[in-house]
Amino acid sequence: MLKFFLYVILFFVAATLQSVVVPQIEIWGAQPSLLLILTVMIALRHGTLAGCFCGFISGLLCDVYGPVEWLGAYSLSYCIVGFALGQIEESFIDLNLLPGIFVLAFADFFKDIIYYFAIGKAGDDILQALISLSAKNAVYTLCIGAVCFYLFSPRKQRKIEIYNQQGLL
Repeated sequence: MLKFFLYVILFFVAATLQSVVVPQIEIWGAQPSLLLILTVMIALRHGTLAGCFCGFISGLLCDVYGPVEWLGAYSLSYCIVGFALGQIEESFIDLNLLPGIFVLAFADFFKDIIYYFAIGKAGDDILQALISLSAKNAVYTLCIGAVCFYLFSPRKQRKIEIYNQQGLL
């Protein structure tokens, strides 16, 4: 139950940062997706149901800021990404830092492809949008995500627990 409240607090912090701070740290039109990073981290740790739920709620929050005629497109894309990445956790694959970053890059492009199909873009428009906008956002998200993956990695948590047991911290 404590983990659930921790994730709720983490979600509200990420949502607040996404809506308040991220537009201020925009670089050349690129913005990181903190909600996607959180969705990927939860899906890789807790499986399909948690990833799907977190993805849906994150996407719903992104839909609030998007155009009204495309309501639900982000919810769909984040939910599918959370479910797909949750399958990795359920197949008992333990990802270290570097493979986790590659999974985050895949998730970012996969989310954008689903989103562009959901809003009805044509194939050529999707490729152009992926190259011009999604690539910049993905690089920025990967930089922030690498730091988050390192800080919240399970191995680092295990080391902290070992140090606490030995009385070193």
